[in-house]
This record gives sequence, C-alpha cells and structure tokens, in this order.
Amino acid sequence: MRWHILGAGAIGCLYAERLTRAGIAVTLLLRDDVQLDRLKQLGGQLRIQRHNAWHTAQVDAEMIAASGTIQHLLVTTKAYDSLDAIHAISPRLTPDAQILLLQNGYGHQQKSAAALSPRPVWAGITTSGARRAAPFEVIQSGEGQTLIGRLNPPAAASASYPAGWERLDHPVQISTDITRALWQKLAINAAINPLTALHGCRNGELLKADYREELTALCSEIERVATACSQPLFDTPLLEQVQRVANTTAQNRSSMLEDLRAGRRTEIEQITGFLCSAAREVGVDTPLNTRLLNAVRFEQSLNTREGPA
Repeated sequence: MRWHILGAGAIGCLYAERLTRAGIAVTLLLRDDVQLDRLKQLGGQLRIQRHNAWHTAQVDAEMIAASGTIQHLLVTTKAYDSLDAIHAISPRLTPDAQILLLQNGYGHQQKSAAALSPRPVWAGITTSGARRAAPFEVIQSGEGQTLIGRLNPPAAASASYPAGWERLDHPVQISTDITRALWQKLAINAAINPLTALHGCRNGELLKADYREELTALCSEIERVATACSQPLFDTPLLEQVQRVANTTAQNRSSMLEDLRAGRRTEIEQITGFLCSAAREVGVDTPLNTRLLNAVRFEQSLNTREGPA
C-alpha cells in the first residue's frame, strides 16, 4: 500500500511521518524541482520534532505531473489551492482511488468531492499542532486527534477507515456527521485565527481580559450564522469551546498568523470569507466578521507587496 500526499507543508509532513511509522509507504507530490532537489539533499528524510526529540521518516517524492497511477491520496494543501490541486492530479487517480481531504475552511471539500465523484472521498479535521521549522522539518506541538468522515458517498454509506488509517498510532476517529465537525472546526478557526493574526499574539493570549469583549461578541455572531444556516455547533456555547482550545493550544501561533508574518496568502477567504458569504445568503448581519475579513485582507495585501521581513 502507498499513500501519495499532496501538500508538503507542516501537516502533510506530519502525516507522512505517521503513515510511515505505521508501515505504510509514502510519496510526496511536489510542485517544482527546487523542492525535489531539496528533499534529495536530505536523503529523502523528513524530520519531526516530537516531545523534544527528533524523529526521521524515509519517504519517496515526485513531481505532481509525473507518470503513474495513484490509488490513495491525502490532500493537505492550503484550502485556496484545493480545487486547482485536485484538477492537476485527477488524471493520475484510478477510478476507485481513495481520497482524504485534511484542510482548514469550509466549502472547498464539497466542491472537491463533486469533482472526484464517484470515487470515495473523506474529509477530516485535526487538533494536532505542527509548524514548519524548515523545508521538510516540522515541530509538533501537540498530538491531538483526527476526525474523518465520508463525503462521497455520504457518511451513512460507510463508516470505514481509508485504507491503512486504522493502523496509525495517532488517534483517528470516524465521524458519521463530518459536516457538523467541519462547521465546528470552522467556527473555532473563525474565532481564533483572525484575532491572533491581527493582534500578533499566541492563541492563549486571547484569554486575557483585553480581548474578552471582542472574542465574546465574535463567538455570538458566528453562532447566529451557524443557527441561520441550520448547522448546529456544540452542546455548550461556542465561547466556551474557543476558550478551551485557546487554553490547550496556548503557546501555538495560528496558521493565519504564521502566514501573515511570512508574507504568504492566508486562508481568510475559506474561513471568515465563507462565513460572511453564508450569512448574506440567510440574511444575517456580520459586522465583526466582515471587519476582521477586510482587516486581514488589507494586511495580507501589504505583506504580499512588501514580501516577508
């Protein structure tokens, strides 16, 4: 068995190491010769720091446009790259290929599943913390867990794991309502990521009194959107869930903050942008989310023009 991974960032490399630890062969699908040469210089080894110790994983790599079929595909690209990535790789997918989408945001998963039909497609969310220290070098800040569920066919059609994933020693659970899980992750990300990106703070700093009023109002607005969209979130208030996540990931920097600081495109459109768009469709005002969306867009445009510091 072999899993190909599209997206060799922090999450892609983290799961590559987890799969190889389970005895599953991994091939990274890379964008250009620079990435391929870099990995060759490293002897085809990824490095993952876990519990203050470095671990290595031996992987293969090839260009996206290489020949050969793909039977198992994990997609960990940024959400905004999702559809283009799917279209680029689809000629190589076998008719019964298994695909797992492990990305932030909402909406692109369903579009990808439609493009990949009738192949079995899973979507997933993870609470694992990871950041890239260097190309193919990742620092894991938390084990977390991963929740996956079928998108295509629907979850009720099958509660099985993608091939080999039951062998991972990382906690992987099957969800029969992955849509709700995706909305839950979206809501938490929409509360934490833009605020940490704009304030330049770690997740735990949102628990300070300085941010309490803004965070409370933002969570309330997100809940109103979800309710109007007939998407139940949690059995307890969103604010409590956000505070719990901010506490357990207190030392983490959100991916949006990391991207903004590095002068990279953020996933603001697939997170807050999606929420604002969904709110307009159901007639809900989102002044706070709209302000955050426009503020991140503005900062992103400045950083992109100026380049990373």
